[in-house]
Amino acid sequence: MKDLYAVSAPGQIITFSYQLFGCLFVWMNRRRFSAAVTILIEVCGTALLVALANAIESPDLRFYFPRFFMFLGLTFGLMFLCMKESPHKCLYFLPFAFIYAEFTTALEWQAYYFGTRIRSVADIPQIRIPFFISVYLLIFLITWMLYRPFRSYHREMEVNRRDLVQVFVLAAIIFLVSNISNVYQDSVFSAADPMQVFRLRTAIDLAGALAMYLFHVAKKGYSDQLQAEMLRETMRQMQENYRISKESVELVSEKYHDLKHQILYLKKEAAKPEGREALEQMEQEIADFEAQADTGNEVLDTILMSKRLAWKKEDISIVCIADGAAASFMDGMDQAALFGNLLDNAVEAVLKLPSKEERLINLTIERKKGFLLIVSENRCAGTPVIRDGLPVTDKADARNHGYGTRSIRSIAEKYGGTANYSTENGWFRVKVMIPLKDL
Repeated sequence: MKDLYAVSAPGQIITFSYQLFGCLFVWMNRRRFSAAVTILIEVCGTALLVALANAIESPDLRFYFPRFFMFLGLTFGLMFLCMKESPHKCLYFLPFAFIYAEFTTALEWQAYYFGTRIRSVADIPQIRIPFFISVYLLIFLITWMLYRPFRSYHREMEVNRRDLVQVFVLAAIIFLVSNISNVYQDSVFSAADPMQVFRLRTAIDLAGALAMYLFHVAKKGYSDQLQAEMLRETMRQMQENYRISKESVELVSEKYHDLKHQILYLKKEAAKPEGREALEQMEQEIADFEAQADTGNEVLDTILMSKRLAWKKEDISIVCIADGAAASFMDGMDQAALFGNLLDNAVEAVLKLPSKEERLINLTIERKKGFLLIVSENRCAGTPVIRDGLPVTDKADARNHGYGTRSIRSIAEKYGGTANYSTENGWFRVKVMIPLKDL
């Protein structure tokens, strides 16, 4: 091809484009530094790499791929420096930045070549610079708008080797097909005329950018489906636990009822004081058991009674002030999942406290201004992090945990309500509000 080098944008422009879109995906994820420090690092890093690209610019195609891989590696290095994410996640976003940079560069350079070489428009800074900024700014903003809804998903997104292989293979195919005319002019995917090369490359890069976006959408969709399935399984387990607990409580209550009458008989027959004292202690324990189940809500009574002995063993103090009947409009299984998750999460939190005196849980259920108000409070160690309205699990396997809190919010939203999480003065609070007026 006679004008082969003309169809390739200068190395400094390509390098700038890599850094620009690399920075975009940095801001789409968690940052390692503050906004000001991140901007300073990105500006300085981009300036240095653009200067380096300008210094080693050469039309010799033998040096194309060494320069290409070097600057792609440096782009990854800058992304990894600024992103507070795992290497796998940084690598995952590198092909996205690469393809969007390739498309933007191809589009801008095609327009530049068409104007200066075909239409003979004067190549002067007063025209060139504003046009360059406008094209890059437009594509940058469109890309930002496309990926902005994924920001919360990126924080908890898991990237495995299969994801990396798929996204790198896709990006490699897009790049090779779009640039094949630079090496082979006689293949089925090649073009001979410079403008044909531009059109072909820009069209393939645009299709590639859309393919990368759809790949990311599909990955999120699969993740959402998996989370929904795990959430349903969590609720199913809570409902099954409630069913088993209910059967157990009914059986234990029956036995306790019989035992109470047997103790009355034995007290009359007990001759020794110590024997009578032991019987009185047993009688008190039975009375304590019976006193725990009077909230006016059968589901809540069952949960409290089934777990009371375990909580007592761990020295957990639970104060329940409940107008249980206020929640009677809710489906029984939803009540089981809601109350069960609230109490299980609170118990799990207080068990981390070294002092048994601090293992305090308060549960309040009441009608208030046309709402069913459910408030669960518990002492907590440290200050739990709340992100996107939900507490962040401190377990290492974060992907497979945290479904209890999602379940609480899901049930509240099912009835047109909300679930809010907050921390204050060493207390963790969950407030569930569900409207009563429409029921």
